[in-house]
Amino acid sequence: MKFVALSALVAGALALAACETTSTRPYQPSVQNVLAMKAARDAAEQKLKINTASAAEGVETSLTCRALGALEVAPGQTPVEYIHGALQTELFQAELYDQIAGTPVDLKVTQLDFNSFGTGKWTVAITLSSPNLPEGYSTSVDYTFKTSWSALKACQNVIDAFQPTVSALIRKAVEDPNFQRL
Repeated sequence: MKFVALSALVAGALALAACETTSTRPYQPSVQNVLAMKAARDAAEQKLKINTASAAEGVETSLTCRALGALEVAPGQTPVEYIHGALQTELFQAELYDQIAGTPVDLKVTQLDFNSFGTGKWTVAITLSSPNLPEGYSTSVDYTFKTSWSALKACQNVIDAFQPTVSALIRKAVEDPNFQRL
């Protein structure tokens, strides 16, 4: 009888753990990224706007971690929306964003993967294009972080590492010489 009760308790705990959702806070602009964008703005004398943001075919945007459940990068946002919002926020902070007259930039997330075992790692890649650079250019980042044996801690570490991953990705995209060509 004790075995049945213990089994029911373990099964109940696993069922509850599978329903957990981990999430992070909204994106905070990076001073380094904003300064790099201001330098690009001064050189290009042209403002931008994000025209479209999408995921490439085959890129999974509904992320789950271990048996814990869904990863929510920010309340109510998909990873693509988060990256779009982060880039838009930094462009705005750098006074490089103009929703009306800005050159339209298309953002496509071409890779979105993470590892929560061993050495944690996010791998995110994007392609940016515009009428001035229709072929676009791609950039990617591998961001490593500490993980944990515990699913709850490991998955929270995955989600906590998303903001610095996106910040590093934007920095790399802005430092690319093609950014001024957009």
